Amino acid sequence: MSDRRPRTRFRSRSRRRVAEEAPATPDWTDVVAEAPLHPITVGDAGGGTTYIGRAPVFDRRLDVCGYHLIVDRLDDDGHAAGDASRQLLTRALLEVGLDSLIGGRTGFVEVTVDLLAEGLHHALPAHRMMIEVAGRIDAAGEEVLRAVRDEGYPLIVGSLAACERPDRVLPIAGGLRADVRVGELEAASEALARHNPRGKLLVTGLAHSAEVEPCRAAGATWLRGDVLRPVERIDEPTVPANRVAVLQLLAELERPDVEVDDIDALISIDLGMSYKVLRMANSSYLALERRVERTRDAVVYLGIDTVRAVAALLALSEATDHPPEIVHQSLLRARHCEEILLLTHPSAAHAGFTTGLFSALDLLLGLSVEQVLHRIPVSDEIAEALRSRQGVIGRTLDVVIAYERHDLDRLARGRIEPATVVSGYRNALAWVSRITRGLEPAPV
Repeated sequence: MSDRRPRTRFRSRSRRRVAEEAPATPDWTDVVAEAPLHPITVGDAGGGTTYIGRAPVFDRRLDVCGYHLIVDRLDDDGHAAGDASRQLLTRALLEVGLDSLIGGRTGFVEVTVDLLAEGLHHALPAHRMMIEVAGRIDAAGEEVLRAVRDEGYPLIVGSLAACERPDRVLPIAGGLRADVRVGELEAASEALARHNPRGKLLVTGLAHSAEVEPCRAAGATWLRGDVLRPVERIDEPTVPANRVAVLQLLAELERPDVEVDDIDALISIDLGMSYKVLRMANSSYLALERRVERTRDAVVYLGIDTVRAVAALLALSEATDHPPEIVHQSLLRARHCEEILLLTHPSAAHAGFTTGLFSALDLLLGLSVEQVLHRIPVSDEIAEALRSRQGVIGRTLDVVIAYERHDLDRLARGRIEPATVVSGYRNALAWVSRITRGLEPAPV
């Protein structure tokens, strides 16, 4: 390991701004994605596109315990058409695979009473799913719910206000959903305590971490929303020196004239980073015949892209207490940005990775965009992208975040071809998987 002190150099340089193009709004039809994780787009023979997305569901300890599955049909303009037929759901699950969507966890799917009456739930395995019942539930709806429950399907009533007779509906279902955005939490908690004390409470619409504790106090079993996002702070949080070193490394890697010695110097000031880089170099990822003992040699063997990934993993995993799911999603966002730019504007691809990663630091490190830009010198393109989502990189970041959040309208307004976005997502998933495997120690 090198014992030299770091030479952190951020040179002022004139950079040619990436030329901005403004193609027509693309058509999100006939796009087929085979990626096994959120979000997934599945082509449909009917001429439209079936889009499957997922959002994590957290338990009271804020561990990911399941996924809310979203199935939409896009019309020819790429907007949601509101179709949730049994055929659509069955086709989507068959083409993608339920295990690819939820793994060993539970799936949460919203279905209307009318579609339950038509038997849509028969496309779902009862032991793997929770059905969130949407729409008004009258006396006839009660009978539908009772029949579905008797078939072994767990039910969650979508809203207390939708029940004509909560005293009769809640005992049928296994739980109740409450949206904190419209003030349903207290009434839902009281109704469950009165009519089904053993029922479970699913709370949705959380905007930040400060809303978690009131939900726990109200008896919430599951939480959905931005439960890990910190409340915006006025004071600037303290960032450990080694975390700043990681951010400096990522910013340094964005330079087109970065040198191996620069990277080696930055890595060497952090023992954890040095260890991970050396471990990857000596793993099955490279399968070298001799052992690598110097970080500089590891950088040469692994290459800048891989070292950047290791640095990102270190920053995300060691600087936060968040679940691995969130760490994975942040790195996936960074690589997704890079993959799209490799196809559309290759000269901006490296900056796209840095932009995607820095855009997640508000969640991971509690740093606002301005705090990041104040601490780490970055190019004008990255700063513009982070501040206003403008420019080629900023628009790419906006599309990637819309893809993550299943914001179909925003996605349809994007200026990037759907096939490019989907292909980039698949490639990003495969890359993250390879990097993760590469960090495993080589067999003895």
